[in-house]
Amino acid sequence: MNEENQLKVLDDRQWSQLWERYLEEAIAFDPLDNHEINCIIPLPERKGVLVFTEEGIFYNTRSSLNTLRKFSFAHCFPDYGILSSVLKDIGSFGKYKSPWVCPFFALFPLEGVRHTVWMNPLKIKDVSTSGNLVYAEMVDGLKLTVPSQRYTILLRAEIACAVYAAVRQDSFYYSTLGNSPIDYLKLYRTPFGNSLRKRPLLQQFITKTNEVNRRYQRARFLHYFDELVDDPESMSWESWN
Repeated sequence: MNEENQLKVLDDRQWSQLWERYLEEAIAFDPLDNHEINCIIPLPERKGVLVFTEEGIFYNTRSSLNTLRKFSFAHCFPDYGILSSVLKDIGSFGKYKSPWVCPFFALFPLEGVRHTVWMNPLKIKDVSTSGNLVYAEMVDGLKLTVPSQRYTILLRAEIACAVYAAVRQDSFYYSTLGNSPIDYLKLYRTPFGNSLRKRPLLQQFITKTNEVNRRYQRARFLHYFDELVDDPESMSWESWN
């Protein structure tokens, strides 16, 4: 990446003045605060992540996935590991790189899951290519390099939005917002948002109403029941939230 781009684009593989500027602006991430997260980006060659939200920029010393886990625990959102197993069991949402989802927003990982960039699909303005690099621009103006092509990111975003819409449908069980996943999403009129509108998983629900929630609650019960039977002394009772 040339020097001019280093001043405008975040690269999670290379330290730059832009990283220093964002790190100076960032305050400590408190998982108890109410944040809609736009993206989580690991710091290159250093410990921790920057969390970009609607309210500002935050720094956390933990990995991307542990940051999400702490946030989920603080707000009683679905456990990522349990939800991932449910989504894989359903079979229509892929078998790897499962999205993280709560009733208010969703995130999907770009590489692996533990310590990678996580992006909010509804906050992506566009994904473009310049030379050998692929760039993502968020609706808040943040620009970052990404390790995947636009079509791959679109597929991962489509899955995240489909799961998010299903979770929201379950949450609004008694006040239906519509008959298709699109009705449960706030899609911006951006190049990326317009592409998402056309994706097949967002045209009709592939799960029945309350199916994701029902399967999650059952899997959650079995998960903690197994822990209770195997090693009751070491079980974290705070997890029963």
